[in-house]
Amino acid sequence: MGTPSICVVRRTDKCRQFQPLGNPIKDDHEDPSSIRSLITEHGIGCVVFRCSDVPDPARIADSTLQLQQYAREASHEQPLTIGLKKSDGLYDHVSFGLGSQFPYPMSLAAGHSTATTFQTGRAVGKELASIGLSWVLAPTLDLLSDSTEPLDASQTFGSNPAIVRDHATALIQGLAAEGISACPNAHPAWPFLEVFRSQSPAELAENVEEVSQTPEFTPLANFCATHPHDSLQFGEPVHDFPELEDTAHAIRATREFILRGRCRYQGPTVSSVAEAPEGATVCDKHLPFLTMLSGLNMVKLPKDPEAKLESIKILEAAVMSCPLCARLVRESAARVAKFKTHFLSWPKALTSRQPESLLLPNHHIFAQHAYRASITAVSDGASPLRGLAPTSILLLLTPSVPRKHPNSPSDPFEPLGRSLSTSFSRLRHVPYTLSAGLTEIHRPFLQRAAAVILVLCNISSALIESQDEVVSAVQSILRARDAMPGQQRTRKVVIGAGDPRDLRDDFPGWWGVCCYDYSRGALEAVTEVVLGQKEATGVLPA
Repeated sequence: MGTPSICVVRRTDKCRQFQPLGNPIKDDHEDPSSIRSLITEHGIGCVVFRCSDVPDPARIADSTLQLQQYAREASHEQPLTIGLKKSDGLYDHVSFGLGSQFPYPMSLAAGHSTATTFQTGRAVGKELASIGLSWVLAPTLDLLSDSTEPLDASQTFGSNPAIVRDHATALIQGLAAEGISACPNAHPAWPFLEVFRSQSPAELAENVEEVSQTPEFTPLANFCATHPHDSLQFGEPVHDFPELEDTAHAIRATREFILRGRCRYQGPTVSSVAEAPEGATVCDKHLPFLTMLSGLNMVKLPKDPEAKLESIKILEAAVMSCPLCARLVRESAARVAKFKTHFLSWPKALTSRQPESLLLPNHHIFAQHAYRASITAVSDGASPLRGLAPTSILLLLTPSVPRKHPNSPSDPFEPLGRSLSTSFSRLRHVPYTLSAGLTEIHRPFLQRAAAVILVLCNISSALIESQDEVVSAVQSILRARDAMPGQQRTRKVVIGAGDPRDLRDDFPGWWGVCCYDYSRGALEAVTEVVLGQKEATGVLPA
């Protein structure tokens, strides 16, 4: 297989023993027959595609139907749960150029309309259902905080617990309206596990009420109350701690106290971890067993085919020989079966696919309106480019960033330059690399341009090279230029195309605006605001 998988466990009536029932995540161009034995021989009951794995709608539609037919032929009592693992948020939900593109969660929250978020969920759900998908591992219930990695900021709904709660609920309900079950990330629970991992059950019980009053708890508690039988990614990597088996027991106790006790949540919990990181004291093939011990009901299997089969054998042996494992599996089987009953049926699973439902024109129009509503001005007044002569030299400085998908343009900011060039014939789009910074190519343009647009993208991320030096150099050159006698002041715009916290630093003399990501829709919408054609109506989702 070569990719991770998720596995849950069920009881087979024939041999009255427990066998793993799981969710392999397929490679992009892999034939469904390559995982047939996992479905027919090992009871795998769920397949998860990644967004970037989908080659074309027709092929994914054929694959989902073929996989369901394998399960039916193997006498599975319930259909496969076939889902999608989010990648850069939910909204590149099939792949660029195939499904419609919708705003990311941060942008939806900035648009301050839960009705729009609900309709986004419906539109995404309709497209996913048209190719046979029924489950999506999204959205996140995390709050944006100082500890949030900037590259993940656009996947959150912001830092306000009520806003996160309301928009997450709207999105999940929109998906459900089209028959898609959401499986949100509950990383807000991680701080609780960190606090509780070394405490006894008695100590855990004493502290649960205090924890439930924290802001991070609000979206999680609301999901558990409103969707008590849906699935939830409540994953804690057991490999992060020493004494792995003791840690697994502590994490299981924490789940029981917080989810099953305080929140009255009855649905299945899903692991978000498939492989142990380099240097971990546990190998990949044992990680599913430890994850099961920690109380998760659906556990991922490792990528490596040999390790995958070994992990299944370890799970089967543990269930047959360990009463605790058998009990955990029985509980998991019951939760997963009830979860599937709510949104799966064999007639629905085996119905014909309609991949032509992708790229519906009305979805594109709706997405454009949603992007426009999200654009947020962080400076007072109108854009300084309003009224600038069309023949003026406009310099656009954009960072070198990863493409969101292999099919997207080599320069993700090309749509921004193209949109601006329709109003400014002398636009100069000059990208900068983070390693080289400003070069002798950039400096002459900075000395001559009547206006400069500087694009920032997750400048505080620890995972990419810093943009700080470029920002400082641009500001220094323009300050020196503007201070020259008789020099007309440069009109300056800074665009945050990622984490909105990029613009919380002082940019004196610059007009700032956020579009939250660098998808085509976001860049075209921010262009309208920068050119003064539209007003920025978004609100920072703080």
